[in-house]
Amino acid sequence: MKYEKKNQSRIKILLVEDEAITALAMTGALQSMGYVTCKPVATGEKALQSLARENPDVVLMDISLTGDMDGIEAARKMMESGHHRIIFITGYSSGELYERANALNPLAIFTKPVKPLDLKSTIDAAV
Repeated sequence: MKYEKKNQSRIKILLVEDEAITALAMTGALQSMGYVTCKPVATGEKALQSLARENPDVVLMDISLTGDMDGIEAARKMMESGHHRIIFITGYSSGELYERANALNPLAIFTKPVKPLDLKSTIDAAV
C-alpha cells in the first residue's frame, strides 16, 4: 500500500483509549497540534468499526482495553485488513503485553504518560 504525504492539518487520528480522562486529554493535545481527531473509542470492537467508517491515517491504540478484545488483537486485525499505521500507548514498558505488541512491528510504542512532541514526530514521520 502506497502512502502519500499529507498536510498535517488533514491528518486524521483515531484514538482507542478506555480511560475517559486520558482520552479527553489526548484528544485535546492532538487537536492543539493541528490534527483532525475521530471520536475516541474504548474497545477493540468499536475501534474496528470506527476504522472502517472513519478511515483514519493513524491509529493511537492503548494496549489494555475494556471488553473481550485487547488493543493488540484489535491492531492485529487492523493490520490484516491493510492498516499498518498504528502507534501503541501503554502503561507497561516491559512484560508479555509489551512483547506481544512489539511483535506486530507498530510505528512506535509509547509508555504513558506520552510526551505530545514525541507523538507528533512519530505521526508526522508516518504520514
